[in-house]
Amino acid sequence: MSNINKLFNDIKSSSLYDEYNKIGDILKKDSSISKLMTEINKLQSEALCLEYDNDPKYIEINKLIEEKVNILNNNKVYQEYLREINKFNKEINDKENLG
Repeated sequence: MSNINKLFNDIKSSSLYDEYNKIGDILKKDSSISKLMTEINKLQSEALCLEYDNDPKYIEINKLIEEKVNILNNNKVYQEYLREINKFNKEINDKENLG
């Protein structure tokens, strides 16, 4: 078995991966979080295009993005999701450093 396959199987069978999936499922069920994340992504794309075109409207959109990101970051479910992602990424890095 290749190192990549072993890493993938180790991660997939870990309890941390199960927790990560549970948190991801919670996010999917909370439509307000998913909606807000989608809205932020669309606004970021719009702001990027406007900035590229030297249209100062991007400044207003960036302010709106910042407000929405603050709302998202203050959501307890989203905060837990971020904690689980960080734990999961740390486990991946730890396993890669061992192999």
